[in-house]
Amino acid sequence: MKNSTLFLIQSPSNNRDKIWNQLAQMAQSDDHIVIMGDTTWAIPATVFSCHAHLYCLENELGLLSNENSEHIKVIDYAAFADLVLQFKRCITLK
Repeated sequence: MKNSTLFLIQSPSNNRDKIWNQLAQMAQSDDHIVIMGDTTWAIPATVFSCHAHLYCLENELGLLSNENSEHIKVIDYAAFADLVLQFKRCITLK
């Protein structure tokens, strides 16, 4: 993970499309992505096909649709903190 980037995706629903477009332009297939807040409601299928390392905080699990939850690893806050510490680069998209 030395060369990969951690993306934190958190956006209100009215800005979601812009955020997903930015992610598509910036992220590589080996990057890790944590999806938070309103962004969990509508995740484009291209995100699942292009990125294997997707995460969601367990307290936001209820926002995920059932078909999306099989593609995303659910983590608690301790695992989130451990994940963040593994990266030299972190980009937040809001």
